[in-house]
Amino acid sequence: MKKLICAADVEEWVASGQKRCCIDSNTIVTPAARDKARELGMEFTHEPCGTLSSEATGCETQDDLDMNAIFKFFKLLSEKGLVEKLLGTALEPPYQAETDPTGLKLVRGRTVKMEACETGTSGAKVYRQEVIGKPDCSMSAGFLTVDHDSFSQVTAREETYIVLEGTLDVTLNERTFTAHEGDVLFIPKGVKATKGSSACARMFYMTYPAGEPDRKLQ
Repeated sequence: MKKLICAADVEEWVASGQKRCCIDSNTIVTPAARDKARELGMEFTHEPCGTLSSEATGCETQDDLDMNAIFKFFKLLSEKGLVEKLLGTALEPPYQAETDPTGLKLVRGRTVKMEACETGTSGAKVYRQEVIGKPDCSMSAGFLTVDHDSFSQVTAREETYIVLEGTLDVTLNERTFTAHEGDVLFIPKGVKATKGSSACARMFYMTYPAGEPDRKLQ
């Protein structure tokens, strides 16, 4: 990765007493930085830091410079209040759950955060969140929402759906089956079907063996 040195870097290093800076082919020094170095009496050298005289004590290595850039980047994010937001988003779990060493897992369904699901159909509004799966279980289970949309798939595993809200239409062999709230729908492996809802259907799904509802499209 290329390292960029700007005039502000030169000013900071000179202020700390540095007189030379080691650079290599992976370092880009801006024209403004070279002008500032000449103005403040700082020298850029391609010699390895280990070969410089004691005058170069304190010269930063390439790794040091990269770390300095990383520090500046995170400092800027912190000043803008973005670090906490970034880390909070990355570390926040998609749902709340309680577990036991025996393998028991209790998922609080009302805390589940849905994510967009890739179906291969452009613009399809399908969302899912797996809550049970590998490596803890030989099956997968989670929540699936189809919002006024439909998509076609060939199942790569057995799929079972429990309709929680709305209705789910499944069409295969020119016949449409409509599952209502409270209904259970099973689709065997290797079946080509179109799943959809004229409204918004929310379901709990289970697949065996473990794996999300298939994305193999036809």
